[in-house]
Amino acid sequence: MIVNLFSTANLSSGRSDVLARMIASVAAAARARADIDVRLLILLQGCDSAPADLLSEEEARLVTLLTAPGLVSLSAARNLLLAEGRRLGWMAGDEIVAFPDDDCWYPEGALPYIHDAFSARSDLDLWFCDYASSPVPMDGALERDASVHDVLRRASSNTMVFRSAVARQVGEFDLDLGVGARLNGSEDTDYALRAFALSRRTRFLPLPCIGHRDRNTAIRAKYYPSGLMVIARHARQVPALRGALVRKLAVGSALVARGELKPRAFAGALRTAIEAFGQARR
Repeated sequence: MIVNLFSTANLSSGRSDVLARMIASVAAAARARADIDVRLLILLQGCDSAPADLLSEEEARLVTLLTAPGLVSLSAARNLLLAEGRRLGWMAGDEIVAFPDDDCWYPEGALPYIHDAFSARSDLDLWFCDYASSPVPMDGALERDASVHDVLRRASSNTMVFRSAVARQVGEFDLDLGVGARLNGSEDTDYALRAFALSRRTRFLPLPCIGHRDRNTAIRAKYYPSGLMVIARHARQVPALRGALVRKLAVGSALVARGELKPRAFAGALRTAIEAFGQARR
């Protein structure tokens, strides 16, 4: 199966070193398993042309680069990448799709494990694991069928992987969500929940097997409004999430009490969540 990876980076922010690490990890996976066809499409924002030294000769065979002088939100960037992928004929068959951040990386064995998981199970449509700055090896003995709560709490842009048929059905990322959008973050959670609803089988490996900086709970207030809205949107259709919605509201109240979230921001998040819950189709 072909592995299609879509990523974006803001080169004007000086993050070319972490992008190079991610690209190198993809190239290493392709080198280790000649039977795995990996291709990586990257949108380089904040530049007119790609740096001449960004890719080695080996990496250039795997990577297709797009450039944009300006900046767009993360969801808008991913939608542009998906559109370009469709134009190139990617994802048309039975393939694998993922959306790694530029600062994540795939340790040895991670991409081959994911490839083999989808190849071995024709009904596997969504797979994910955890991430950490010190990732650990894959251990298939711990993998299990995922619940909607696993998806809500643990799926992320760095770890969620889809069968192309489901990615085609899910479509685009919500332009109201994600870094640089009206509501910061949670675009990956929304996308994963939409995919979960369409998937025949979803598997979760509760180990941090993909590399990325650790979760920072100190900035959770920054992402609270988007997280609350996404839960409210899906709780209308998925009753199992209504308990999560109540807990999220309690978390917001606690953040306000500790001074991490301003009361006005909490009130605005609550209004947005009520609107999302009301607009969701039954």
